[in-house]
Amino acid sequence: MSENSFYENLLSLPDLKVDSIEHLPSKLVIHCHLSVKTGQCPVCQQKTTSINQYTERVLQDLTIVGKQVYLKIRIPQFECQNCHRYFSYELPFADANKSYTYRQSKWIFELCSQQPFTEVAALVNLSNKTVEHLYYEHVSKRLQVKERFKNVRQLGIDELSHRKGKGDYCCVLTDLERGTHLDILPDRKKETIIAYFNDLGAGICQQIQVVSCDIWDSYILASRQCFPNAEITLDHFHIVKALNESLDAVRKSLRKAYQTHQEFKNIKWLLFKQAQNCTEEQTHLLNLAFEKSPTLHQFYIQRNRFHTIYQCATDAENMTHLLNDWIEQATKLEHPKTNKFIKTLQNWMTNIASYANTFATNAVTEGLNNLIRRIKRISFGMPNFEHLRLRVLAKNI
Repeated sequence: MSENSFYENLLSLPDLKVDSIEHLPSKLVIHCHLSVKTGQCPVCQQKTTSINQYTERVLQDLTIVGKQVYLKIRIPQFECQNCHRYFSYELPFADANKSYTYRQSKWIFELCSQQPFTEVAALVNLSNKTVEHLYYEHVSKRLQVKERFKNVRQLGIDELSHRKGKGDYCCVLTDLERGTHLDILPDRKKETIIAYFNDLGAGICQQIQVVSCDIWDSYILASRQCFPNAEITLDHFHIVKALNESLDAVRKSLRKAYQTHQEFKNIKWLLFKQAQNCTEEQTHLLNLAFEKSPTLHQFYIQRNRFHTIYQCATDAENMTHLLNDWIEQATKLEHPKTNKFIKTLQNWMTNIASYANTFATNAVTEGLNNLIRRIKRISFGMPNFEHLRLRVLAKNI
């Protein structure tokens, strides 16, 4: 087998014939021509064999034995005998006006999923901007939003800071069952969420059975309007977090009032632990603080009681009963921080208690948010929202 035939078989590109190979230190330049003799006019669709001239096009292809490969292809320009227009033959393995083949494009896309564009550009000997445009164009072509929502039953809604310190939040939508990103919206406004799901259609909205989100009016109101068959559950992590913040506020007030007392120092995280998970030394430190402040002790007891409600409730009705009982006991503390948390419970009782029916949490969404943060980190920040969105969604294409 001749060298030309070997590379021709190795490249395995339709209608491509190898004429010669140019071996350079870091690359291979393969001179080729096309075997086609007939072209079809893109205007009148008539076939013609009349060739006006030949043009040359250079395409980058996959590397061979560590050398970059460039195809110098002689392409015929046809003249249509019917409408007298000139047109060049369209290559079946590369887009018009692109400097790389489809398979090279796909390989660059795969590299970009793990590395910054600058590193990929250095590897494939292309400019940073060329690699960036290639990547986003590749994602945009393959992204089918409605397909991503196919068969989604449990929807997670959460927010993530787009630009730190700017109060700029985007809305993250996830499939809680499959653990994947569905889409990212530019903001967390109710109008934006409603308009988005209206565009997706009633079929997708009606198939949603469970929605998990935190205490944000826009999420809850939009979910009520968009998902008629869904049970909306407030993520219990955020509820317990609000209670923990109230407990810590009591500790801080004691720390400030009794600055010479060491009992209220360095016990923040101990107050958040379950009593059975504390060591003897930790229990001793807590008891010293409780001796100084019975109020803190009672708050701590109520905090642990609240935590067990999530473990013991059998259904939403039973959980509502347990929560009301807890509110009755906690009200006796007559502490401003307790009263604030009690008001939150009373306002969102139905959505909090629905956890006992759905057992849905946004833990999956929180985990996926870490993936977004990693993407922002390896990209050295992404101020362009659409680029961030495409970069994240490309993980599941």
